[in-house]
Amino acid sequence: MSYKDLVKRLEDEGFETYLVGGALRDKLLGKKIHDIDLTTRARPSDIIRIFSDLKLIDIGKKFGTIKVIYKSKEYEITTFRAESSYKDKRHPDEISFSNTIEEDLKRRDFTINAMAERKGQIIDLFSGRKDLSQKIIRAVGNPYERIEEDYLRALRAVRFATVLDFSIEKNLKDAIKNKAGHIEEISKERIRDEIDKILLSDKPSRGIRLLNELNLLAYIFPEIKKMIGFDQHSSHHNLDLFDHSMKVLDLSPKNLKTRMAALFHDTGKVQSFFLDENGEGRFFGHQDISKEIIEKRLKELKYPKKFIENTSLLVERHMDNTNTYTKKSVRKLLRKVGDENIYDLFDLQRADVLSTVHDNTENISNAKILLEEILNSNTPIKKDQIDFSGHDLINLGFKEGKELGIILNEVYNLVMDEKLANKKNEISKYIKNKYNNLDRNY
Repeated sequence: MSYKDLVKRLEDEGFETYLVGGALRDKLLGKKIHDIDLTTRARPSDIIRIFSDLKLIDIGKKFGTIKVIYKSKEYEITTFRAESSYKDKRHPDEISFSNTIEEDLKRRDFTINAMAERKGQIIDLFSGRKDLSQKIIRAVGNPYERIEEDYLRALRAVRFATVLDFSIEKNLKDAIKNKAGHIEEISKERIRDEIDKILLSDKPSRGIRLLNELNLLAYIFPEIKKMIGFDQHSSHHNLDLFDHSMKVLDLSPKNLKTRMAALFHDTGKVQSFFLDENGEGRFFGHQDISKEIIEKRLKELKYPKKFIENTSLLVERHMDNTNTYTKKSVRKLLRKVGDENIYDLFDLQRADVLSTVHDNTENISNAKILLEEILNSNTPIKKDQIDFSGHDLINLGFKEGKELGIILNEVYNLVMDEKLANKKNEISKYIKNKYNNLDRNY
C-alpha cells in the first residue's frame, strides 16, 4: 500500500506514525480500505516540509490536519492531539498537540475507531478489537461526555451501527436518547452527510428505525415519524405506513435519489387519508402532498437544487404505474421526468408494488420494454432533437410571438407521439396545410 511510503518518510525523520480510524477498523474487519488516515508526532509544519514535493491541501492546519496527494490518492495526516472541551459542540475550543499516541486515542469517539497500528503492532487502549468481534458500538470513556463534545456523534453511532450491522451499547444509547434534542444544534450539512451514508447502507431501514429508537427521528425527519403505527385501512396493504415505507426503502437499489424518494413517497398519506363508504382507506393526491413535503425537508437539509428536483419528481410520479403503461404513456412520462430519472422511477415503483399485498410488477417490466423501444427508435425524446425550429416557422411567414411557441409545442407532441415524421419538409407541409399561414397575417 502506498500509504506505507508516507509512513516511512515520517518515520525516517524521527516521527512515529500510525494508521488510525476507519482505515484500521476496516482492515481489521477484512474490508477494503478506502479513506486512509495517519496520525503522527510530527507537527503540521513538519508534515508540510517532509512532503513539500507533493501536492498538499491544508484542510485544518490549526487543527493539525494536512491532506497529502500521493499517486493520485488522498491521505489525511494529523498531528497527535490531546483532549479538549467543545463549547460549540463541533470544534475543540483550542488545539493542544500531544507527543503520545495514547493521549490522542483518548479523545476519539468510539472504541472501534480508537485503535492505532504501527509496524504491525496494534495499540488498543479501549478494547476496540473486542467490540469489533462482538459487533458493538461503544463510546470511548464516558458516553455522555463523548456525545456532549460533538452531538453529531449520535448520528455517527447510528451510521456505524447501520453500515457495519453492529448494535449500540446500552449506556451510549441512553446518552444519545438523553441528548437527542441537541442534534438541532448541528449544521444541516453535517447531518445530511450522515443521513446519506445511512440511506446507502445494505439495509437502510435499520438506520431509520434506530433513529426513532434513539429519539432522533422526530428532529431529523418528523414527517417519517408521523407514519409510525399509521393504519392504512387498505386491502392493498398488510403493513402500517411506516413499515411499508421501510420495506420500499430496503427494496430500492443503492441509489441516493431513489432511496430518498422511497423514504418520503407516502408521507402525504397522513394528511390525505379518509375512509370511503366501504371502510377502505383512500389517499387522493397524496403523491402531490408527498412531493411538497420532501421538497421542504430536503431544502432544510441543504441538498442541491437539482437533487431536490429529481427526487421530488420520483415522488410525484410514483403512482403512474397504477394505470397500464402504453407506448404513448411511457413517452409522455419520459417527457415529464427525463431520461436521467425514468429508470429510477421504475425502480421506485417496483419496490413500492413489491411492498404491497399485490406484488405483480408486470406492468413496470412492460414499461421498461416500451421505453427501450422508444429510446432505440428515431423518435426524439427532447425538444432540441426536433428537426424544426422557430426560425423555420418565421421562414414560413409567421411573425414572432406566443403563436410560435404554441405551434412548436403542437409539433413537438405530434412528433413524440409518432403522428408526424421528424422531417423538416413533412413538418412544414403539415403546418402549411393546417394554418395556411402564407395567406394569414401573424
